[in-house]
Amino acid sequence: MRLWQKKPKVEGLIAYYRLTDWWFSSFTEAERRLIDERYQPMGMPPHTLTRGQHTSSLPVTEFLNSLATWFRSRQDSSISERIYNKIAELGRENPIAGPGYYNGRHFTTYVNEVESLKRQGKIEEAEKLLLELVAATEAEDKVDNRGVAPWYYEELAKIYRKQKEYAKEVSILERFAAQRHAPGATPPKLMERLVKARALLENQIKRS
Repeated sequence: MRLWQKKPKVEGLIAYYRLTDWWFSSFTEAERRLIDERYQPMGMPPHTLTRGQHTSSLPVTEFLNSLATWFRSRQDSSISERIYNKIAELGRENPIAGPGYYNGRHFTTYVNEVESLKRQGKIEEAEKLLLELVAATEAEDKVDNRGVAPWYYEELAKIYRKQKEYAKEVSILERFAAQRHAPGATPPKLMERLVKARALLENQIKRS
């Protein structure tokens, strides 16, 4: 784009969140068209990213986190990576504090970082981050009474099972059991996992 050429006018959520410069500097025209066409939240009209006047109650990092969920396939990995990089940048520049937040961002925006650490084999770092996120979801539940998010406990349980750290697995699952649970299939599954983990721990103790 030549310096004297003006950027096309963008409205929608991109304008509302003041992401226009990032939108044009981070994505090609074809990528912008793909992102705009694919993002279709239920109950929202088409092209809410770039057209019309739209508002949102979500902080910008949580909005971008929801946007990234539309680009989970391998061929979309470059797009999602750029979105997650922007989430991290904005979390550093405009940190938010309060129940449910860790290091300036809501706990739900860290899923990609946990998965990335695990892929890189940085298990100790993933464990430390997950423990902070568990604390964040518990703090939020004390305020909104909607139940903790089970994914973070489950990821820790998987790490401990793989390491044969059955005492730690039992501990994190018992911690989950003591929390308020939202409806869904995962809490019962984790309760079943706790029974298995206790049996594994008992056998490990007997063999030692």
